[in-house]
Amino acid sequence: MRTHRQALAAAVAFPLMSLALAMPAAAADAATAKAADTGKSTLIPKLRVGDDNSYLEFYGQINKGLLVFDDGGSTLGYGPVDNGNSSSRIGIRLYGAFYEGWSLGGNLEWEWNPYSTNNVTQLNRGDFDWDTNLLRKAEFYLESKELGKLWLGQGSMASDSTAEADLSGTTVVGYSLVADMAGGPFFREADGTLTSVHVKDAFTNFDGLGRKLRARYDTPKFLGGFSLATSVGTQVVPDETNVTVWDIAARYDNTFEDVKVSGAIAYSRPGEDQNLVDASVSLLHEPTGLSLTLAAAYSDEQTVDGKYGYIKLGYQTDIFEVGKTAFSVDTYFGDDIAAAGSSSTSFGAQIVQNLDYLQTELYLGARSYSYEEASVDIDTSYAFLAGARMKF
Repeated sequence: MRTHRQALAAAVAFPLMSLALAMPAAAADAATAKAADTGKSTLIPKLRVGDDNSYLEFYGQINKGLLVFDDGGSTLGYGPVDNGNSSSRIGIRLYGAFYEGWSLGGNLEWEWNPYSTNNVTQLNRGDFDWDTNLLRKAEFYLESKELGKLWLGQGSMASDSTAEADLSGTTVVGYSLVADMAGGPFFREADGTLTSVHVKDAFTNFDGLGRKLRARYDTPKFLGGFSLATSVGTQVVPDETNVTVWDIAARYDNTFEDVKVSGAIAYSRPGEDQNLVDASVSLLHEPTGLSLTLAAAYSDEQTVDGKYGYIKLGYQTDIFEVGKTAFSVDTYFGDDIAAAGSSSTSFGAQIVQNLDYLQTELYLGARSYSYEEASVDIDTSYAFLAGARMKF
């Protein structure tokens, strides 16, 4: 018997592949197409068949690194790890314009992370789960330039990424979800005993409702950069919850003279008697490369009300001809996230070197994780992550 995951993929894949077969068979030269899109030559060609009016495109990324985690009682290395900030993945995009201002498209996407920074712990070091994979997207959409965009299938809810507006250029190694860098390891008590609390339990960015099997509608942009979106759906991947959830979000993207602005705010209903509000904004002064990013959220639940605030300062510059270099520092303060009365604090620093010709980012990040509960003395942990993300 097929699993729900297989049935979902098959149900969405069929109309997507039918759309691909209906497209013109003209194939553009991959390397030329990539150079035309970016204005720069690259080593890795763009895997696209078709033209700007209709195409089938294969894409993906590989993101591997080395994690070192010090919990106060031991210092352990993990590698090669999958970077939880941006997982290794592969996908297919389809697009076709079929009438004036109207288009149809779709997306299939899987991730594979057998040894992720979000899953490695002091107790499973070296234990690769080769079978782990996740269907991230299996969706199609109908879009009108004047009426907006309607999505159906497995994909982002309207509130997904609303806590993650970030123009710093360092999100591959650090952003508002600070746990992604080393979410798996346990905290350790001062007497040397491992707790049952993972880093990811104590640090979250409450980023809306994530990805679900949903129906979603996005308005066109209006008033110079605003757009609205709403969605309703339920979780089927990786496990079914049989809970209907919904949300509404507003986004804004614009440039005022030399300042680029990106922001979002969302209200979500993750369950009965639960409310979630999250927001983020990022500003980049393009001439100097200086950026400021802010994020915050409040989660109203029956057992505990969690909240946090996040601040990041960034700087991007052209030190080398191969691509921009980005630096950033950030801080996170959270309350009542893992347990009532608890506090979570993190300080981080990041550096990313872009290699444009290779479509690759080299990165290095360092971060502290401090978690406090009223009755337990827990050591501060430190994490260091170095690696590379290559896109194709």
